[in-house]
Amino acid sequence: RQRGFVRVLCDLQLALDDVVVIGIREDLLLRSALLVYLLPLLGLLGAALLASSFDLAEGLVILSGLAGLFVAWCLVRWQCRRKQDDPAMQPVVLRAMLASTSGHF
Repeated sequence: RQRGFVRVLCDLQLALDDVVVIGIREDLLLRSALLVYLLPLLGLLGAALLASSFDLAEGLVILSGLAGLFVAWCLVRWQCRRKQDDPAMQPVVLRAMLASTSGHF
C-alpha cells in the first residue's frame, strides 16, 4: 500500500506507524474548498469578462482568462503558505486505533 504523510496536532503519545483517526474542522474544510476551487474559477471568469468588456479579440480574452486563473492560483498558494503553520488550521488526531484493527483497511 502507498502511504501518505500528513502533519497533525496531537496530545497523545504515539509511535511511528501507529494508525490514527484524524479530523478537520468542518468550517475549515468548507473555506479551504471554496478557496481552492472557487477563487481560481472566479479569477478566470472575471478576467475573461473584463477583457471581453473591452471588446478585445477572442485570443486576448482567452489569454486574459488564463492570466486571471494564474493570478488567482498564486493568491491561493500564497494564502496556503501563510497559514501552513497556524495551529487553528491543522488537522488533529482524534484517536488512536487499536493494534488489532490496524490491518483491517
